[in-house]
Amino acid sequence: MDKYNQASADKIMLFVKNEVSQFVNAHPGEVFSAFAFDCHIREGVELNLCLTTHSHLNDILHYYQTGARRAYYQSDEGILSLKYNTGDWQYQCFSSMNCVEDPDYSYFEINEEQKYQYWLSLLAQLMIEFLQTPEYEAIPKYQDFKVLVYDHDEEPENSEVRLSALLDSPVVRLN
Repeated sequence: MDKYNQASADKIMLFVKNEVSQFVNAHPGEVFSAFAFDCHIREGVELNLCLTTHSHLNDILHYYQTGARRAYYQSDEGILSLKYNTGDWQYQCFSSMNCVEDPDYSYFEINEEQKYQYWLSLLAQLMIEFLQTPEYEAIPKYQDFKVLVYDHDEEPENSEVRLSALLDSPVVRLN
């Protein structure tokens, strides 16, 4: 593994704090409803930072509720699937970093599941630590603000399970 340049937890946390701080400062007056680490673990351990607002979610929900699959998006399941799908968020991937430099994507060829679980666990722990920082506190948040950490190919509910194991708080429980 020494041929791969892996970012340390400290480097990742510094990236998250700096990027969130810059983003929040560049968007004065906005109040956010959720923040996510949307990851592509098997692709260079790509970490994408995402934020969204209630206003945007209401707009996109209206769009889907008047479209071809309107019945699904009027159900609780449909609304929740949209609410926590970062692909529909206002600021999806406002900043990204690769935690492993792996141009040929060979890092996961050996011990794939072990590395996958390691990175998801580390990023979940970093999110919990981020919740204690001044940069997190500086995010203008609605009372029902949520955080997520999940691989792009997972369901958001996996984030709830992962983070709830580390922290018993409404901020990690999806509703």
